[in-house]
Amino acid sequence: PPDILPGSRLISTPHGTISVSEFGPAHGKKILFIHGISTPSVVFGSLATALAADGYRVMTFDLFGRGYSDAPVGVDYDERLFTTEILYALYSSPLSWDRFSLVGYSLGGGISVAFAAHFAERIEALVLFAPAGILKGSKLGLLLKLARGGWVPKVLETYMVGKQLEVRTRAHAGDPLSEDGLNYGKIIGWQAREHKGFAMAFGNTIRNGPIYDREEEWREVEKKGIERIGIMVGAVDDVIPPTLLPEMVELLGGERRVRGEVLKDAGHALVRDRWRECMDFVVDVVGYPEEDDEEDLAASRGSYVVSDF
Repeated sequence: PPDILPGSRLISTPHGTISVSEFGPAHGKKILFIHGISTPSVVFGSLATALAADGYRVMTFDLFGRGYSDAPVGVDYDERLFTTEILYALYSSPLSWDRFSLVGYSLGGGISVAFAAHFAERIEALVLFAPAGILKGSKLGLLLKLARGGWVPKVLETYMVGKQLEVRTRAHAGDPLSEDGLNYGKIIGWQAREHKGFAMAFGNTIRNGPIYDREEEWREVEKKGIERIGIMVGAVDDVIPPTLLPEMVELLGGERRVRGEVLKDAGHALVRDRWRECMDFVVDVVGYPEEDDEEDLAASRGSYVVSDF
């Protein structure tokens, strides 16, 4: 259901409806979460809920074409669209989000870097989990290279995307219930089956999103001087190779400015399956929550404990 996360709302924008969730103490340190290309914002359920229980104000939303957000047509699903969507979500809040920390996962990592390249003055800390952005387009197969260049007929591209989504859906079909009580295999299957714009948005994002060869964008963020940056990758991630971590760290400022960490035995779904370690990493990079009202903090811990999710 669209209200599976606390503080859910549907907002109307010129690009269509966006599903946003915002919760945690009103005076807490603010953290915005950006999810990946397939699983919608519910992937942050345990992580965001636990952080809210510890006193942070958190926000996440479904990217266009995912979850309960609309899929606008006639636009490129690139950093411009996703940056605009971030601004829509921020301005829908009853609170001021002039300054906040940004946490991006997978595609959301590439989106977060693209956003930070233009709005670094608003970013207190940048945390990236298994981020896209500097995957190497040169290593793609010929057909996918042609598709990304717009050289594949639409019918064939639609077929390719459909087959890719079938593989992803089958790969997760047997997933057991996660600790938060959700079956992510069923969520991915529901989205592929029921969201009429998902396949289009997925293919469009592969072509235009901040996934491949964005080194210059990352270097631009390094110039902005964001004080706190952390990158965590899974040691056995088969989507974002952990061997890219040294390059990621160097692009964003080097080891003296950027904390890079490989999470042992973790795969690509680390924010879901290893959320406790991810939470510790976020707290270490972002800093402890700012909370003036102890009663408000106590109330938030009672309202947003993970077992209630």
